[in-house]
Amino acid sequence: MLKTKLLVIALIGLSLSLSLLFVKDSPGALNTEDKDRLSNMPEATSAPEIVVEELFREQSEDRSTRWFYSDSPGILKGVALVIHGLNLRPARMQPIIAKLNDSGIDVLGLSLRGHGENYSHYNGVEEDQARLEAFKNVSHQLWMNEAYLAYLQLNERSKAKGVPLFLAAFSLGGLIGLDLFAASPEVQFNKMVLFAPAIRLHAVVYLERVLSPFPRLVIPSMAPETYLANKRGTPIAAYNALFESLDQFNEKAGPKLNVPTLVFIDKRDEFIPLGKLKKLAKEKVWNQWQFYIVEKDKAIRDDTFYHHIIDAASTGETVWQDMMKAVVKHLLE
Repeated sequence: MLKTKLLVIALIGLSLSLSLLFVKDSPGALNTEDKDRLSNMPEATSAPEIVVEELFREQSEDRSTRWFYSDSPGILKGVALVIHGLNLRPARMQPIIAKLNDSGIDVLGLSLRGHGENYSHYNGVEEDQARLEAFKNVSHQLWMNEAYLAYLQLNERSKAKGVPLFLAAFSLGGLIGLDLFAASPEVQFNKMVLFAPAIRLHAVVYLERVLSPFPRLVIPSMAPETYLANKRGTPIAAYNALFESLDQFNEKAGPKLNVPTLVFIDKRDEFIPLGKLKKLAKEKVWNQWQFYIVEKDKAIRDDTFYHHIIDAASTGETVWQDMMKAVVKHLLE
């Protein structure tokens, strides 16, 4: 049943993608005036080469990072970097952030380029259009730069407070965080919590690679609209960045990643195969990785999006509370 669903998802996405090749303007596309304004955006011509200074400027304007400080009584117990998934509204990570804050952990939320407020803001250009334009010009290196600069902030606070560093990430965010951890000798997380990390994919997902020469093409998403950062869909540029991140991760992943890690995954996940995740952990001898199999509440409809396991709305209240108890126990006990 799952394989059939995956094949249907892939075929629908591919057929829609190919049909879009012959469409000059789709509903919600930029008008001529907005195209003129956006043509001068830095990401439209040089996204992979954006300099560190510009990224710092974007971050200083709260476009890519935001601190959420714990007001829990007692001493600070840690600092955590939280990273969202592909085309997921960063705000949907708030339930995880809130639980970490309640447990005495300061959180730095990272919004990758093309998500949340992390796009170039221009007068006269609607935010949805500007965000999507930024999303069409992302790259693996751009996202890695953003993650690295976020880590520097996290590490600075960790040293100042004398507390451990944690990573809590979903899907693409898990891949970006792990890629950064593996590739950068100075990056270190003491413990990690990963929600359906995109470090292994079902084979049908790779069909998107056929469209890699068309980075600005937008693929409609199968996820519920309320979770989407860009409702029109996900550009091939973002998939290209994901695949490159995965290639880099596969090349560099090694013993360094064997830190206490709790991995949440639903066996029916449409994109991430549980078996391949476990096989990877076994091959790499990541014996400190634990797998928590998510079984969603019966109240959740049969046609639920199984990849989403990041809040009570996607798992059911009882299951979510049990998951959060496991998170706190893993990080703090």
